[in-house]
Amino acid sequence: MKLELKQAILNWLINNYNEFNRLNNCITYFKEFIYDSEGNYLKYGIGREVAEFIEKADKLLYGGVENE
Repeated sequence: MKLELKQAILNWLINNYNEFNRLNNCITYFKEFIYDSEGNYLKYGIGREVAEFIEKADKLLYGGVENE
């Protein structure tokens, strides 16, 4: 996973800290890096890696609590 994508995800999470349903909205925002046109994870584990990074980053920044 490229550093630029990680930075973009972190920036999105920080800039949208007060957004309702933050985690799901972040995944939706970055869905082109997670899912193919059929709604399946991208091949070679890349999509799953991005989704897991978003979940872990949110948990790291906010303790896994929505709208803290």
